Amino acid sequence: MNAPTGSMTPAASDSSPPPDAGRETGSVSQLPPPIRPDASSSPPAGGPPAPPAGASDEGWDWDRTRDLAETWFRPLAEADGWRALVFLVASAFAAPFLFAAMVVFGAVTFGLLFVVVGFLLIVPFFRMVEALTGVERRLAAFAGHEIEPRAVVPPGGVGPRAISRAVTDPVRWRQVGFVAINVVLAFLLFGFGSFPLSLVVQIVFGDGIFGGAGVGAFNLFALPLVVVAAGAIPRIAIWTADLKAKIDTWFLGVDRLAAAERRVTDLSIQRQDILDAVASERRRIERNLHDGVQQQLVAIGLDLGMAANQVDRDPDAAKELIASARQKVQGSIGELRQLGRGLHPAILEDRGIDAALSAIVGGSPIPISVHVDPDLDLSTDVAETVYFIANEAIANVLKHAGARVASIHVAKVAANVRVTVHDDGAGGADPAGGTGILGIRARVRAVDGTFSITSPAGGPTTLVAEIPRHTEVDHG
Repeated sequence: MNAPTGSMTPAASDSSPPPDAGRETGSVSQLPPPIRPDASSSPPAGGPPAPPAGASDEGWDWDRTRDLAETWFRPLAEADGWRALVFLVASAFAAPFLFAAMVVFGAVTFGLLFVVVGFLLIVPFFRMVEALTGVERRLAAFAGHEIEPRAVVPPGGVGPRAISRAVTDPVRWRQVGFVAINVVLAFLLFGFGSFPLSLVVQIVFGDGIFGGAGVGAFNLFALPLVVVAAGAIPRIAIWTADLKAKIDTWFLGVDRLAAAERRVTDLSIQRQDILDAVASERRRIERNLHDGVQQQLVAIGLDLGMAANQVDRDPDAAKELIASARQKVQGSIGELRQLGRGLHPAILEDRGIDAALSAIVGGSPIPISVHVDPDLDLSTDVAETVYFIANEAIANVLKHAGARVASIHVAKVAANVRVTVHDDGAGGADPAGGTGILGIRARVRAVDGTFSITSPAGGPTTLVAEIPRHTEVDHG
């Protein structure tokens, strides 16, 4: 069936039918035509894909390479690596001189032992060795490694006892051993820690790592080695310096296990002191209640009973007895307040340590001055300890010293607070006796403080307690 002539386009009439024109092709597709690519879009079909940003035509990721290079070479611009390298160099340079000084002094001391003079040089010899090890500790501190020295037994002179204390002190022989071993150890660690630097210097300023076999310093194998070794300079130096510092600490530093054992012993002693102080305080409270408030309450009961018997026969006598009972009641209230103030002072929480100490001396029969540093920052436990020290010390002054004047000073000293109680009394206070002094000492030791009392016969008496202004719990 022929299509109408009007329905044929000119292009259809001019074109010749393809070879397979007689085959059925189906209906015409209704999909939109594809979008023509332009210059700003992806390349035409069949072309290569566009390279990612930062990559060259060959596909190399230069951004990634730059990041890796910055990470690898960044330690070269930091001071830690060079400080560690200086520590290794200085230790290796100083070790022979320290060893030589010890050997010469030791030889002279040993040689003069036969004429007795050498015995007088034994203590100076060990002191010199201690000073030589101090040089190594200062070098380690330059690299950021603080080495706390082990405690040595002080000789206390140059006599036989001083010589015995010095010779039998294992810490001093440990120092001697370190100076002897360090002369070899320092050179070995210096050689290892400075190997990357020496390798770079040899390659760049020498004949290359293969000498005459290569074509110069920057041959095919030398350049990658320079790149790797340059970045390794601070890393190897820091690691080696850390190892050197650990070895120095093992010889010269504090024995952590021994320190922990001493700490456990101190805590056990503090615990026993606190238990003893609590027991003494309990006995004191019981005694005060029995001898003070209880006796007054018994007297009040007797006065009221007598007043009841006299109220009809002699009203005036009954009134006197009632007035006496009222005064005793007021006295009992005052004693109870004083007792409660010693247990837990409410004014300390409400108005601070200055007002609490002023309340202690407010009713004193002698003038007592109070001075507290302004802006004194104390934790709650420390403030209570300061209050207890001052309260107990003033109670002892009023009870035993016979003083005419006294003073309380609370001052800030670095990270501590110092409490000083002074009086012009008779003196002669026994630091080892008396529940008051023992209680103060126990309170001070419980917070890792120091306590001392100076009380010569005839006076004056000065009590000094120094404790940390903040406890470990507060810091945590």
